[in-house]
Amino acid sequence: MVKWADIYLSKDRGGLGIPASRRMNVALMLRWVWRILRGDGGLWLQLIESKYLQGQPLLACSHSVGS
Repeated sequence: MVKWADIYLSKDRGGLGIPASRRMNVALMLRWVWRILRGDGGLWLQLIESKYLQGQPLLACSHSVGS
């Protein structure tokens, strides 16, 4: 068995080099937030804006479900 703490260590420190999933999830979500704020999302952004934001800025959105 391998401890979770060892899995997240870099390979040069004896771990498996797998990134922490929570940190990766936060980083990827922040990347999408950055793209939304810049207006650089293409068709995906148009879909999210029409379905969830409904003409409001991202920071004024009141939806709190989902990731």
